[in-house]
Amino acid sequence: MSTRKGRPALAVVNAANPIGQLAEHLRKGRQSKGLTRDQLAAKLQRSVSAVQRAEHGGKPPPRHTVDDYIKNCDLDRVKTEALWKKAVNYRRGITRPNFTEAPRITLVRTEAEFGAALRRAWETHGRPSTREMEKRTDRHYQETRNYGFLSHSSACRFSSRQGIPGSERMLQAYLVALQIPERAFPAWVHAWRRVQEQRLAQRKADRSQVKMTKQTEASVAKARMYEAGLVPREKFPGAVAPWSAVHTACNQVSRYRLRSILQGAAECPVCGEVLTAGMAPDAGSRRGA
Repeated sequence: MSTRKGRPALAVVNAANPIGQLAEHLRKGRQSKGLTRDQLAAKLQRSVSAVQRAEHGGKPPPRHTVDDYIKNCDLDRVKTEALWKKAVNYRRGITRPNFTEAPRITLVRTEAEFGAALRRAWETHGRPSTREMEKRTDRHYQETRNYGFLSHSSACRFSSRQGIPGSERMLQAYLVALQIPERAFPAWVHAWRRVQEQRLAQRKADRSQVKMTKQTEASVAKARMYEAGLVPREKFPGAVAPWSAVHTACNQVSRYRLRSILQGAAECPVCGEVLTAGMAPDAGSRRGA
């Protein structure tokens, strides 16, 4: 009677596609360290089936599993991460990733450019799910107490260009969720500050423009009143609100609506003169004569 020794290794599904290439890479890394699947599972504190699935090639393993292989099997990080990203894109049907056009982070100046850079970073770092991003920030915070927590809704908003982080802390949490190296954080923070300065300058310019528009509107309204022979006694209340003014022909104060004057439908309630903007006070009488 034979005795079973260990579990038979599953063959890689298809070593020709990116997922199979990643599985083969992970398997060779484990074997180069002289570890069995059971031994590696024990080191990773995971089930043997999890190790088996990672090396099977059916679908890409989670990013944290790949990180565990890198650390415990001395795999080249750059090469392994590149294989994992390629496998993930292949799984999603993205054989040729179509990345969002965005300037380098050191060249970002506007909110739109920053949003594009956030999206591009998400694409180039494997397009992780929003739930996975949430878990990464939570795990990182529990381990280091650095940066903050990123909800899956915020991750979705930033990665889909529907908004940008409202604080440096939230931006850093997003970068943690994408597993961007901390040495790159300062460039992102500086870009975020430039965007905030640009937004503040734009808001100031918009407020100045609104103020100028209102002043211009009031000046034009007064000019139309003067043309109708009226001298305003108060600030411009709007085109349809009653406006207190002195009629120069009879020197009496009454209330008039600018819109009625512009339509030629206003008259002085004291002397009965028809008031029309755009002509001299006595032009109406000369026209009617």
